[in-house]
Amino acid sequence: MDRLYLRFPSGGLGFGLLLLRLIVATWFFETGVTMVGASLVASFFALVLASAALSLIAGVGTSAITLVGAVCSIVLLLLGSEPYPWFPVLSIAVLAGSLVLLGPGGYSLDAKRANH
Repeated sequence: MDRLYLRFPSGGLGFGLLLLRLIVATWFFETGVTMVGASLVASFFALVLASAALSLIAGVGTSAITLVGAVCSIVLLLLGSEPYPWFPVLSIAVLAGSLVLLGPGGYSLDAKRANH
């Protein structure tokens, strides 16, 4: 069955997906940086999260990287000692889930690789 949407949309849709990638990457980076040095396990997950953020900015392996980053974010939030409001966590989970389902868009290295 053919998909009803473009695999790597460009134009306004592609720009929207680029913005979505940047928002999720910013969240991943912010969450990871604050946990560096908290413990050895937290530092490992923080490094994975920062790497995921960089991959998202470039648009490399977007669906898989976003899923890995979302799991690492949840683990880091559970490892943290201070209480965290659940609305931002729920919001980023929804955004990350949307990005996993929609893909990277036309302005990504994934799209460039698929065209060659």
